[in-house]
Amino acid sequence: MSPLTRNTRRANSTQRSRALGAGLALTLMSGAALADGAHRFVFTAYTDGPGGADVVAGRYRAALEEVESPPGTAGLDSSVASTNRCVAYSMTLQWQEARAACDAAVQAAREKRNIQPAWWSWAPASDGDEYLAVAYANRAVMYWLWHEDAAAQSDIAKAQELSPWADFVARNIAAFKVHRAVALAAAPAPKS
Repeated sequence: MSPLTRNTRRANSTQRSRALGAGLALTLMSGAALADGAHRFVFTAYTDGPGGADVVAGRYRAALEEVESPPGTAGLDSSVASTNRCVAYSMTLQWQEARAACDAAVQAAREKRNIQPAWWSWAPASDGDEYLAVAYANRAVMYWLWHEDAAAQSDIAKAQELSPWADFVARNIAAFKVHRAVALAAAPAPKS
């Protein structure tokens, strides 16, 4: 059973995005504690952004081709495009490109958050907070896959601060806890 699943979101600046769950066929590790699939990491992509439909379908190379092509009106949101690029590169195990894309997604989402209109601040979590939480959560999973545990923990904590009730954040936090427990259980006992 894969320790990873995928969430999709619709990029929409006028209303909060809704998550749609989807399965993922990438097996990265196994273990009895993970076999039930309850604690899988979650990548989140935007289905109505460039490459989004291909990411959801598991066609990551096609998604990358679409995201890298000259943008049309759907490609104007660099946060969405960078997020989809981050997921596609991570899923194709292209770590250098994944890191650059995930960093770009975080930066673009920060910029998007900073330009929210003042009247939007009444909302419990603005779209800017959610875009940034998605970017941090995706980068956390990418870091975990790349074995950079401290960076992964830092990013998932930032995602939780921005969007504490989001399903993708809660699922990734649970996955980090389970995977850490499995790693600790597999570690050799200290010699006395």
